[in-house]
Amino acid sequence: MKYLIRIVLAALVLLLFMVRNAFSEKLVEKTVELRAVKPFEPFKLLFIADVHRRVIQSDIIDFPIDLIIIGGDLVEKGVPLERVAENIKTLTDRAPVYFVWGNNDREVDETSLRKIFDHYGVNVLDDRSMTLFGNDRLKLVGFDHFAYKPDGLENAFKEIDDQDTVLFVSHTPFDFWKIKGEYSADLLLAGHTHGGQIRIGPFGLFRNGSIKMKKDRVELISNGFGTTTLHLRLGAQAEYHLLTVKPKVEMSE
Repeated sequence: MKYLIRIVLAALVLLLFMVRNAFSEKLVEKTVELRAVKPFEPFKLLFIADVHRRVIQSDIIDFPIDLIIIGGDLVEKGVPLERVAENIKTLTDRAPVYFVWGNNDREVDETSLRKIFDHYGVNVLDDRSMTLFGNDRLKLVGFDHFAYKPDGLENAFKEIDDQDTVLFVSHTPFDFWKIKGEYSADLLLAGHTHGGQIRIGPFGLFRNGSIKMKKDRVELISNGFGTTTLHLRLGAQAEYHLLTVKPKVEMSE
């Protein structure tokens, strides 16, 4: 009986620890240099994905930023639209906001969600690109993976030139393999996997989030800010990212 009580207490402690992890977060900061045929002014980018049911407190963004990218799953079924509006206001009060759709976002009424975006001036990147900071060679491309349009990626990149510095965002990192050749990008951003959400040592349903500096590009996969289904985390801390983006000027031969 004594050992059973110890096991139950240990299980309760672990459960409370996992709940606490699900509702706390870590700011990950990184400086990245991107190929730039036409140099751009360095800027600070906040990337946040997989908010789901959480409230974004204004005090977690107590630093200067130039733009915010929401990497999908801002919301899911059952989340009040008032909470979504509060989260969007918190973000748009700090910087211009850009959004791509996740697999859960359309579980709420899409028309109502778009009205909130319109009201607060959120830029919805459904298979399209936008110029950043008035620099015609600095582009942000958003891909609406879960719309399942056969020409989605083509539409997203149709205004991109090989001289452009390209930031690409999709909710899922399983699109990263598609970003090559005519669809190449310099910085790739995604969430979706939650880093596996519950990991036992090195083992989890998906790999832990990471920032990988590859030869020709940078890939960021976030563990995400919130949780879904089970509001528990273990070994895959909730996170959001602050990137300082600088140009790496290519020398002409």
